[in-house]
Amino acid sequence: MKKLIIGLLLAIIWNTNIQAQEFTATVNRNPVPEGETLVLTLELKDVDTSASPDLNVLSNDFTVMSVSNGYRTNIINGDVSKSRQWSLVMIPNHSGEIVIPAIELAGYKTKPISLKVNAPNSNPSDSTTQTQADAPRFKMIGSVDNQNPYVQQQITYKLKIYDAGGLQGDAPVFLSNADDWVIKSLGEPEIETQIINGQPLREITFTYAMFPQKSGNLVVPAVQFNGYYLTKSKRIDPFAGFFDDDDMFGGFGLNDIFARKNPIVLRAKAIPIEVKPAAISDGWWLPASKVELSAEFEKSHPQFAIGEPISRTIYLKAYGVTDNQLPELKFANIEGVKQYPEKPITEMGIENDQIVAKAQIGNVYIPSQSGEIILPEITVNWFNTKTQKLETAALPAYKAVVFQGNDPVILDEQSQPSAAVAPKAVPAAQPALQEVNQVDNTLIVWMLLGAFLGGIIITFLLLKLFGSYKTKSSNHYHEVIAAAQSANVHKLREELVEWGKEKYPSAGITNLQDLADVLKDDEFNVQLDKIREFLYAGSDAQWDGVTFVRAFKKAASHKVKCTSGDDGALPKLYK
Repeated sequence: MKKLIIGLLLAIIWNTNIQAQEFTATVNRNPVPEGETLVLTLELKDVDTSASPDLNVLSNDFTVMSVSNGYRTNIINGDVSKSRQWSLVMIPNHSGEIVIPAIELAGYKTKPISLKVNAPNSNPSDSTTQTQADAPRFKMIGSVDNQNPYVQQQITYKLKIYDAGGLQGDAPVFLSNADDWVIKSLGEPEIETQIINGQPLREITFTYAMFPQKSGNLVVPAVQFNGYYLTKSKRIDPFAGFFDDDDMFGGFGLNDIFARKNPIVLRAKAIPIEVKPAAISDGWWLPASKVELSAEFEKSHPQFAIGEPISRTIYLKAYGVTDNQLPELKFANIEGVKQYPEKPITEMGIENDQIVAKAQIGNVYIPSQSGEIILPEITVNWFNTKTQKLETAALPAYKAVVFQGNDPVILDEQSQPSAAVAPKAVPAAQPALQEVNQVDNTLIVWMLLGAFLGGIIITFLLLKLFGSYKTKSSNHYHEVIAAAQSANVHKLREELVEWGKEKYPSAGITNLQDLADVLKDDEFNVQLDKIREFLYAGSDAQWDGVTFVRAFKKAASHKVKCTSGDDGALPKLYK
């Protein structure tokens, strides 16, 4: 009898253990819309194993986004049970009836689950596909404005996310084909909220500019959104039912504190497009909706003079292209003019859902001879994506006259007062002569003595001034050498002009070209060209102060005869 009772007890315990040991599978939502995720939970109870479930059977119909696992211990009426869980976030690969097959682990199998995947619905607020309060309706759709663009032409991609249940997460990401596309965001997303069937529905729109980098059949990449939504869990919310207003804490209610985060992944399908090749066989390809070309001088009405730099800035603006699509502007050679183009400055902006690229190029012109010059026309060939035609943006040629020396307008103003003063001086001289004739001899003696003493004083002052002039001139000579040795090219240019003015006062030197014309030294002229390159061309070469000083001393030691009259600067302006 005793043996019989012990056997029965053992049988009961063994049967209980068999019933406790099980491997189950459950899903958090069924049905599920295509493109949205579901969570498959696998639970193995009271089985001690380090093995993992075989998930390969899911690969045909599902894409597994993430897998997490953990352990749980339950104690009920003194009975202890342990279980191990796996949570799989999955997205169905297609719509229709899908069977989640049995999954094996350590000799145990789950039961198959029949899952219904609904095809995309044009109305994201349709509640027929929502069977659980804890599974709000989400949807993400992508679209392009042009499925047959030219290569490198901008197309606009709009990505819309419909949110009916507090969706949160990071910004969407494009999944593949990065080498085939240049993708630029067009700013922050736009959010609109509408009420449908008494429920709020948010429409979140992301806008991108996309540029296909090769022709042929391409695919606009699929887009994925990784996020979560919050659902209230009454099992862990100790205040459920006590408060009706979830916004009692300024928009952060108790549901947010005690809510459960439910992971969700949304996908927008890839879009096939056909990209046309460039419409030209040679030259720079610039497919844009609009191109603008303009220019301005540093001064509104520049006066061109030999040796004087004139700065001009050219602006290129193109709509619907990136900055690296802009062509390089070429400056044609101009006889009698040296040019020093600067490096272009580019930037990008956004206007009316279009990428706008801008380039700014400065150029310095230094005339080397007088007469009429023409700054050539500058053109940019581009393809108008609106009219489907090749067009040319042009900056007209600019005609100017180069003068020798100073501005002739200023000289005209200076010459007018001297001509106006002469008539006034003649009538005033007669009364003065009559008064002198009436003065006695004593007064004349004193006047002559005063004139003699005044002449001595003036002579002394002139000698003093002449000595100061010589010292100052000598100082400019040494300042030129010091600036060259310290590589201060800006100061060097100023000191050279000042030195030239004082050493050759009758030459009318106002710039480096005037100095070169006076000295006529080839080696020194080469050094002057290098100064211009450093000042206006942004040269990256190292400044050679030793070579400059040697050339300067050699040129300065030459005896130069400077003539006036017909050979001077002023008469040449009017020849």
